[in-house]
Amino acid sequence: MLGFINNAVSKVIGSISRMFINVSGNTWYGKLLIVVGSFLTSLMVPIIPLLLACFFLTGLDMYYGIKVARKHHEKITSDKNWKGTLNKLAGEINILLGARLIEYPILEGIAPLLLTGGLTVIIGLTELWSIIENLNTLYPTGPWKLLAKFLVKKGEDYTGIRLNKKYKYERVDDYGQCPNMDERPL
Repeated sequence: MLGFINNAVSKVIGSISRMFINVSGNTWYGKLLIVVGSFLTSLMVPIIPLLLACFFLTGLDMYYGIKVARKHHEKITSDKNWKGTLNKLAGEINILLGARLIEYPILEGIAPLLLTGGLTVIIGLTELWSIIENLNTLYPTGPWKLLAKFLVKKGEDYTGIRLNKKYKYERVDDYGQCPNMDERPL
């Protein structure tokens, strides 16, 4: 019985070894590419849904941004539209992959996807805010203004930063007042 198990294991290992040699072309750089590809796959697979959520919101923002540009009769150029969106997508990938590289060895057993999940929420809220601004421009009578006011209020409550236009980004003290409120717009 032990000989049968030993024979089966050696056949499986031999098969994997032959496959590895065939795929890599038996070159050192081919083997290195397989190892790096395996590492990146194990690193990226858990965050694919987070990336897709960011990509969806970015695409939606681009769509409504084009509609706003058409409404204002602005010229839509690939430099402004596609390159900007692709740069934004590349930045999102870099941010989430960098966060995953930080959290993978540190938080994997304790709280997997804590950092990448939090950054996905921040990216998503930023894109959602841009989408709301575009919808507010397109449909001023829609419910977007109310939603924007709600988000500004919650943002001010959670961050302690006043987000209205007159006193932009001033710190708010514990009583909800700006310490430097001297009627000067920034």
